[in-house]
Amino acid sequence: MTYFRKLKSAGLLLCFVCSLTVFLSSCEQKSYEPNLNAAPGGGTVSTYKAYTLSSTDGKNIYGRVVFYKYNPSVTLVQVGLYNTTAGASYTSSVYQGKITESTATVLKPLDSISGATGEFSSNKYFTISEAGFYDKLNAYNANVKIMAGTTLVASGNIGANAAPVAQQ
Repeated sequence: MTYFRKLKSAGLLLCFVCSLTVFLSSCEQKSYEPNLNAAPGGGTVSTYKAYTLSSTDGKNIYGRVVFYKYNPSVTLVQVGLYNTTAGASYTSSVYQGKITESTATVLKPLDSISGATGEFSSNKYFTISEAGFYDKLNAYNANVKIMAGTTLVASGNIGANAAPVAQQ
């Protein structure tokens, strides 16, 4: 009986080895190169206007706000601030008129800004879904204010009230 057990074990082992050989040799392992082309309509956003945000509270918080033309119906907004405080959160909005007019009329509330990064907390860009917004930006009578609670920490005129510091 032990002869048959050995033969049975050898047969099972031979069957396992054959199955494994077939499995490993039948699978082609092709290495695919990454597709680095952008999908239609995707890619780099390169049309922009940047405006300066100057410190207003003596803590030297300053930076830029950049408006990117994504397409005719979508404008992306990006804020970058320096000297913000980690753990703090700052509100940001586009206000009507020049900074010196001190209007409290909010035209576009933007996202909050993280003190740890100096950028929007939830996304890299804030999206303004308004047809023609970017194209009308030069005539826009507005400013951007950054607030820490009720204290204005940085601001800058945009649109008709200031020339962009950089644009493309």
